[in-house]
Amino acid sequence: MIIPQFGVADGVVVIAYVAALLVPGGLVGFVGGLRGWTLVASAPLFTYAVSGIAGPLHSAMGIRWSPVSWAVAFVVVVVVVGGLRLVVRRRRGAPEPGPTMPPWSLAAQLAVVAATVVATLVGIVVILGGIRTLGAIPQDWDAVFHANGIRYIATTGDGSLYGMGLINWYEPGAPPIFYPNAYHLLGTVVYELTGATVPTVLNAHTVLIPGLIGLSLVALVRRYGGRPIVAAGAALAVVAVSSVYDLLWRGPLLPFATGVALTPVLVVLVVDMLDAQALRSTLRPALLFALGMAGLLCLHPAILIGAVLFTLPALVQRWWTAPARAPREIGLLVVAGVLAAIACTAQLAGTLSSAGNLAAISWPADLSTSTAVGQVLTFGHGSDTIQLWLTAFLLVGVLTYRRLGSLRWVGFTAAIFAALFVVAAASSAPWAKTITSLWWNDRWRLIALTAVPLCIVVGHGLGELQRLLVTALSRIADAARHRPPEALPSQSPTTQRVLAVATSVVVLLAFVVLTRGLYTARDQARMMQNSGNGPAVSGLEIVGMEEIARIVPPGERVLNDRGDGSTWLYALTGLQPVAGHYDGFRTGPDAGLLAQRFNQYPDDPAVRTAVQQLDIEYVQLDAGFLRSDAARAPGLTGLAGADWLTVVYRNPDVVLYRIDPPGTERTSAESRAGVPAGPLLSDGSG
Repeated sequence: MIIPQFGVADGVVVIAYVAALLVPGGLVGFVGGLRGWTLVASAPLFTYAVSGIAGPLHSAMGIRWSPVSWAVAFVVVVVVVGGLRLVVRRRRGAPEPGPTMPPWSLAAQLAVVAATVVATLVGIVVILGGIRTLGAIPQDWDAVFHANGIRYIATTGDGSLYGMGLINWYEPGAPPIFYPNAYHLLGTVVYELTGATVPTVLNAHTVLIPGLIGLSLVALVRRYGGRPIVAAGAALAVVAVSSVYDLLWRGPLLPFATGVALTPVLVVLVVDMLDAQALRSTLRPALLFALGMAGLLCLHPAILIGAVLFTLPALVQRWWTAPARAPREIGLLVVAGVLAAIACTAQLAGTLSSAGNLAAISWPADLSTSTAVGQVLTFGHGSDTIQLWLTAFLLVGVLTYRRLGSLRWVGFTAAIFAALFVVAAASSAPWAKTITSLWWNDRWRLIALTAVPLCIVVGHGLGELQRLLVTALSRIADAARHRPPEALPSQSPTTQRVLAVATSVVVLLAFVVLTRGLYTARDQARMMQNSGNGPAVSGLEIVGMEEIARIVPPGERVLNDRGDGSTWLYALTGLQPVAGHYDGFRTGPDAGLLAQRFNQYPDDPAVRTAVQQLDIEYVQLDAGFLRSDAARAPGLTGLAGADWLTVVYRNPDVVLYRIDPPGTERTSAESRAGVPAGPLLSDGSG
């Protein structure tokens, strides 16, 4: 296990993010009547819902997005929700009491709290141990888009759904790029409140995601009357699963992973709504359920679809045992869905407008069906080894499945996502790509969605072993007293509670020990795959970009290579590069022309025109490329020694040229003036 570097300043940023997630959304849930585990688990979902709805509304009204406007939005929502609840109470009387659930003792509650805290800390240690420092730059495809999005909103105050795309898709005539921005809007608030770097803000949230999944599972088990040890076991199990962390180093898929973490909460909210009987009791949970759906949609449209599939088996189980409920409850679901759609009109319109992009992305299906099924059952996806003890406790949970009670539906939820995973991993047929296209037929996303409900079954397996241990100890004690078996139980209620808590602690500790600290070392190794000093951005490149920000005047674009780490220039410094993302799909003609022919600048009028139109005076080349098979853009090769370029800054990993227009007099000595000595990185010219 790697002990990460973590200072006081890092702790402040993480605590600020925890407060931003829990406090505003918690106030909304509290005035809406939620309490206990449901209140705490649903708070982040409500925070994202209000943020995601308010940001585009602020933009439409010309209001700058800032911590102040964010706070005002929550004040308005809290007043409205509280006011509606008060009006209903005065006109129709007090609502019916909330759902009744089997009580958890104080000791059990504290034990589950402790397990949830441990799960959260394990998630933090795993992620920080992999990336080493909170300010590390995630070295993969999606991270720079999310980082640029936070910097863009903070710089411009634009909370619209299309603004973030302007960092890369900015040329006149380029199609607007939609992306739901609840994640980025909240990240912007934390960025402005703390003054931390953008990568630090990204990672401060990332380290919390495993703990959020554990918290959501605890709330789900509690709402369905599950035993405390099942809740605690599920929370600990989910932070051990490597597939959870695969969402956080590969991509990383940060808004999607956040949605995965909050998906179980939607089931809790829908059951609260459906369990309410009278109309006055239904209004409050219906509004909260609609707000929950809005939160998932504002995070990522694919997650809302996934949440519907996650919830469907729970509804089928409910209606199977009481079919007379179905017509009324389907009506309630439709009404709540309409409310969510009204609140998220802009998000739905953007989702529909970008649906055609799904067909442009396709991941290879390179596993056999048997291998894919095996990876589901052994938690071994993307690795040469399996997570044996998770499989063992899963097997115990499956063998004792009938005892899972009202939570038996979670196995069917896991089966749905497992089937989608197998299809995406093992079939290249057109129908397979069609049914998995909502998740970009990306099996890494689907295996994570599969693992979440499976962890409840793992927790159930732990619970059944604890039950067996209690029975065995009771029989041993009674045998020592020479009591006949029919006289059981012999303990007082207090003794039984103490025995239950003690055996639960023993079983959970055994689980932690057997899994070698919840597979911390294994999962840290996963998190190390796209972090550190490169491949895309090295420490020297960060230093270089900071220096470049002191040289290039604000407002000018810097010509750069789309394949190297210079795409991080905007997120780290606020300077706008020509290529603001690794993705060159549907970018403008001038950017494309320069990538192909910029080295013909002295002789090609079209190139000079493009340089002028994009207001470019400087060219930046970085040594690190995101992909190992990437090569320097053709138009950016052969620049070293060009008599129309002046080197104004360089270090071993970065070089910055100034473009000298035709007719500019320049000596070789001038090209070296003020430039530190040292090797110049290869520009791909051979």
